[in-house]
Amino acid sequence: MGMIEHTFESESDSTFELERAVEAVRHAVRALEPARLAGADAARLTAVAAEGERLLGAAKALLARRTDETRAWRGGRAASVEQWLAETSGCSEGAAREALVTAERVETLPETRDRLLDGRLSIGQAALVSAGAAVDPGAEAHLLRTATRSGMRGLRQEKERVVAAATDEEAAARRARRERHLRTWTNGPATHGTFSGPTEQVADLLDALEPLTRARFDEARRAGHKEPLEAYRFDALCTLVRQPGAGVATARRTKHIARVRVDLTALVRGRTEPGEVCEIPGVGPVPVAHAREVLSHGLLQLVITDGVDVRTVVSTTRHVPPPLKIAIAERDRTCKVRGCDCDRMLHRHHTEDFVRSQRTVYAELGNLCTRHHHLVHDEGYRIIDHHDGTWDLAAPDRAPPDTAAA
Repeated sequence: MGMIEHTFESESDSTFELERAVEAVRHAVRALEPARLAGADAARLTAVAAEGERLLGAAKALLARRTDETRAWRGGRAASVEQWLAETSGCSEGAAREALVTAERVETLPETRDRLLDGRLSIGQAALVSAGAAVDPGAEAHLLRTATRSGMRGLRQEKERVVAAATDEEAAARRARRERHLRTWTNGPATHGTFSGPTEQVADLLDALEPLTRARFDEARRAGHKEPLEAYRFDALCTLVRQPGAGVATARRTKHIARVRVDLTALVRGRTEPGEVCEIPGVGPVPVAHAREVLSHGLLQLVITDGVDVRTVVSTTRHVPPPLKIAIAERDRTCKVRGCDCDRMLHRHHTEDFVRSQRTVYAELGNLCTRHHHLVHDEGYRIIDHHDGTWDLAAPDRAPPDTAAA
């Protein structure tokens, strides 16, 4: 046997079944020859491996918590349980700390724990769900539904909304101000960085970059080039620094109105409560005081439940009326394709060909990211509409060649 050599008092004892299972997995992985597999088999086994990864991640977190409780990690060179787990796992101490905290939180969240142990949640998803449920236990079911239908970015955004609604706004604002930073480090010819600051100020920065980013995107598209949005945003930042007037000139050509998503009850009350939101779409939660300040300047687009009934707005041209634009942006804050978290450079798409339908209505419009819009608009992919409002894409009726080796 490889690294694991144990003599069990009883082979039927399930306590150490995990060790035998891992040894079996080791042999299976060593025997893999991906190049000889048919594409469909490779895809199926990828899903199997992903499920195994989720299950082993759950086992590792729960077992590490027990190791911490019993102080069994002591005796080696590690100065803390986080360092011990990081060295054992080959991960960062931050990731190790998150796993330990998640294992502790799920003890009081039976449904989250069950899904974690069944392999339906990854340890990363469980971390986000449990973090939100820790401040608002009533949000657990909603966060679990979000984990099922959204990617990690969507789940993270929902968790942030839950935490923001259940947190004292003034204290959170002071902490955001206190923790603001811009850090950089160099790795070879590239310099990396992170920054953090109050959400409303970050929104100002992104708003300043938005017209230049879109201009850079349009230039690249005309030239037939495709790069990630983050690359165009970096180019926009460089342009803003080197040519300060360029941002002003571009912004003048683009009428910009701030949009804040806020529940009417929270706006009237002056603060959010669990279940309510006040946020800048695509950026994150902000204090209700910020929404009131922007509203006082007359620069706010606000969508509330007693406003325009967007379902009754119909146009007989391709033009999308302003109330409908706002409603679609509010409903489809990310690409509508299941699992896609892209929330920038979204394209409004008619599910029914306008040439045939001759109408523009709420139910037949949806936002798609650039990649998925290209698949639908240029590659012939079909939209499959689900009851929960999300979409899947079906490839054109042509079978791809199987490249499995003989």
